[in-house]
Amino acid sequence: MTESETPHSERQKPLARSTKALFGIGTVANGIVNQSLTSLIMIYYNQVIGLPPATVGLALMISLIADAFWDPAIGVWSDRTRSPLGRRHPFMYAAILPSGIAFFLVWSPPVGMGHDFLFFYLLITLMLVRLFVSLYEIPSTSLAPEMAPDYDERTNLFSYRYFFGVSGGILMSILAFQIFLSEANGGIMNPSGFSAYGLVAGIIITASIGLSTIGTHSRIPRELTYEQSTPGILSIPQDVFQSLKNPNFLAIMVSAMFSGMAAGLSGGLGMYFNIYFWELKAEQISILILAGVASAILGVFLAPFVSQRWGKKRAMLTLFSLSVFVSTVPMTLRLVGILPGNDWPLLIYVLAFDSFAAGTLSLMGMIIVTSMLSDVVEDNAARTGKRSEGLFFAANSILQKSVTGVGTFVSGLLLQWVSFPEAATPGSVDDGILRLMASVYLPTTVVLCILSIACLLFFKINKDQHQQNLRAIS
Repeated sequence: MTESETPHSERQKPLARSTKALFGIGTVANGIVNQSLTSLIMIYYNQVIGLPPATVGLALMISLIADAFWDPAIGVWSDRTRSPLGRRHPFMYAAILPSGIAFFLVWSPPVGMGHDFLFFYLLITLMLVRLFVSLYEIPSTSLAPEMAPDYDERTNLFSYRYFFGVSGGILMSILAFQIFLSEANGGIMNPSGFSAYGLVAGIIITASIGLSTIGTHSRIPRELTYEQSTPGILSIPQDVFQSLKNPNFLAIMVSAMFSGMAAGLSGGLGMYFNIYFWELKAEQISILILAGVASAILGVFLAPFVSQRWGKKRAMLTLFSLSVFVSTVPMTLRLVGILPGNDWPLLIYVLAFDSFAAGTLSLMGMIIVTSMLSDVVEDNAARTGKRSEGLFFAANSILQKSVTGVGTFVSGLLLQWVSFPEAATPGSVDDGILRLMASVYLPTTVVLCILSIACLLFFKINKDQHQQNLRAIS
């Protein structure tokens, strides 16, 4: 094929590293929100504030389900927006200040209020945080297919996004346990530590979204525009249904449903296992989190290379499978009586290495599968004549966020079912309760992860098919 026969999108110059970095840095906000609302919020509102775990899980579930339903509206709205600021940036600019303010409010509930008031306060502030972050995250992510139409380069582009997202959440967690919730500042049971954490994290959230939005402003004149044949808000369900007819998208979405439920369980119970099952101190938890930073660096570096060498589908299936196996090893060995007790000096290093290895494999898989989702955009455009990046990235969240909320709610029910004590200290929880929790959690998450991986076997877009799709829509 001569250059004149090659679609414009295939001849686009590679993106500068600074452009990729500015595109990715806004995901620091999403990383902080996800890390905080999965690993810290249950501990804070249950053990510190005193809300029953099932009540906290219910608030998290409702907020996620609500988020899942307005995400597609944001995606379709941004697809159809025509303004001097382009399709995506009006939403991104609107999210800058409210996202940080809402996040701060989550961690500063009024003192002396009853459980009913606190439940609704938590629910409303959670919904606001998720709404404002979605106003940035969905339009911003939707820039990716146009910024990097090349099959392999978009994997590299998403590696930047995941690096900032994972690193932002992890580094903020390190600050939490080393400073705000350190033993010197009152530890994990100190409510003022959580409030200070919320303030600093909220400022960082606002700054990261603002920097990314302003930094990608120059992309506005290069955005492509497409006429939509079904205008109006009432057509959103019709467009979502149309996206479900794409078998490649359906494979990713059903996979996300199972992985989302596993993520909800892991997020809701992960910090309980760290503090009570493994009896880790704040400084030791920081070591685990620091291992996550190392895994983010290595995962971002290796993902594009592995994807290009093995192909996206083969690489993703291999990485996710290895990740599931590696992540279950320490808890399995403890349950069968092989791993020494919590007083073993090498325990933290075993857990840190396992966290590093599983995190690297999982992150690489997530980068590649998100790149695969971008490939569906052109595949659907070739099939239907419509290009709807916002809809696809948002519609993928409907089931994923809903079932993540269900998983989080189930984690709260599990804590209540085993009669997990309130205001518990490490070492004071009955070993039978902890082993029962682990015995239910471990096989459940493994089965959910296996089902998630199996769904991705049905994804069919490879590099040749992607290039055919680009030629079809050029």
